[in-house]
Amino acid sequence: MKFYNRENELARLKEIASLSADSAHLMVLTGRRRVGKTELIRKFAEEQEQVLYFFVSKKKPLVLLEEFRELLSVRIPILKTVVFNNFRDFFTFLFMQMEQKPLFIIFDEFQNFQQVDPSVFSTLQDIWDRRKDVIKGAIICVGSVQTLMQEIFEGAKEPLFGRVTARLYLKPLEANVIADLLREQKVDPAKQLLFYYTLFGGIPKYYFLLDRYRLFGNDRTEIIRKFFCECDALLQQEGKELLIEEFGKNYHLYFSVLQVIASGVTQMARIADCAGINVNSISKYLEELTSNYQIIERRVPVTETRNEQKNGRYYLKDQLLRFWFRYIFSNQSMLAIGDEDGLLAKIGGDLQTLMEWSFEDLIRTLLLERNDTTVIPFRFSKIGGFWNKSGDVEIDIVAMEDETGNILIGECKLNGNRFTNAEAQRLKVKAESIAWRKGSRKEYYALFCLEDVSALTARSLAEEGVSVYTLENMLRAKGHL
Repeated sequence: MKFYNRENELARLKEIASLSADSAHLMVLTGRRRVGKTELIRKFAEEQEQVLYFFVSKKKPLVLLEEFRELLSVRIPILKTVVFNNFRDFFTFLFMQMEQKPLFIIFDEFQNFQQVDPSVFSTLQDIWDRRKDVIKGAIICVGSVQTLMQEIFEGAKEPLFGRVTARLYLKPLEANVIADLLREQKVDPAKQLLFYYTLFGGIPKYYFLLDRYRLFGNDRTEIIRKFFCECDALLQQEGKELLIEEFGKNYHLYFSVLQVIASGVTQMARIADCAGINVNSISKYLEELTSNYQIIERRVPVTETRNEQKNGRYYLKDQLLRFWFRYIFSNQSMLAIGDEDGLLAKIGGDLQTLMEWSFEDLIRTLLLERNDTTVIPFRFSKIGGFWNKSGDVEIDIVAMEDETGNILIGECKLNGNRFTNAEAQRLKVKAESIAWRKGSRKEYYALFCLEDVSALTARSLAEEGVSVYTLENMLRAKGHL
């Protein structure tokens, strides 16, 4: 499968490469596992002459040093006579080479040095401080364990604190890129994007696996079976593989919280109750999951500030983790006895609900990606959902423009034909609960739906002042059909 998108990230790396011709840079590249950090680096390296790539595996120091020496000997023949007794010898040699010519030195899974030899960080800091003004090139530290990378480079008491000259956080692929990917795989994005997005989000590795197993376009049940339900399924342990190292020995507490949130419980007190954690303690876990691990996000009504405490709700940011905690982690007993068909039936009976939630996220994502009036009639400065404190008013999509006073109020439905005139009228009534610029705003009403609506439904909604946006039309407007 070809390399998709990442033009902005490659441009950033090329910028550092250009600057490094005259000076030295210490760059940190982070992002979720499977998001494509290594592939990005490889793509970048294809256009560079002097790149040295080292994967930091969890081995004894001397074993890893010998591995590094062998890798270097391929590029620098004189090294065959050199022995690295410790990492100071290794880094000193690298910096000596960088004094002679610009080099791009990449350490993949850099955080693993913590278990190989923690003194590496102080050693690197010492040599960097003494030689950074006489070397050229860049040292690029790639890491997947967010908390460890933050501790290593952002901890005020850590040796490498304040040494970083460039940062890059690699995000998942945008929804429109996934649509392009599906189309090239002969899959209709208008019909199938939501399903693939619900399971895999924008993580390139999962689409690579779909390609390798020739599953693009296959029956949905077969894809879920192959990846999650059958014995030794490829992604059956994915949540554990992604998160246990992040969470450490208390991972079961965080997993309990994530399972509850994935089930649809979003308010703090109810999360605490369902997870069996004291309500006075739950804020600690939610804060860590939000700020430190960046696995969940706290949302507030779009008209309020993010610091508003009483009306916030918590959601998993990652689509695959939401699927995994909702169906796989919560059904370990079924997996243990090999009840593959039972689990598939359970997932199939509930997947529509999860896809409805994902559809809201997908619509917001697409609107953000094309905030240029080609989809809705104005550029917005804020977008999100709205709900009141009592919870009896909820609106899926609210987009606002502070300067002009334009506001779009929208509902998301998989089947737009089920959105009646009565519901359109209720949407207008719910809009009255939004206090923002009341009396001086221009209101637009919208129905976002997965499939096209009938001509009769479209006409009746138009009479109510509700515009209909289908996923197909939104993708066509963006040039991805």
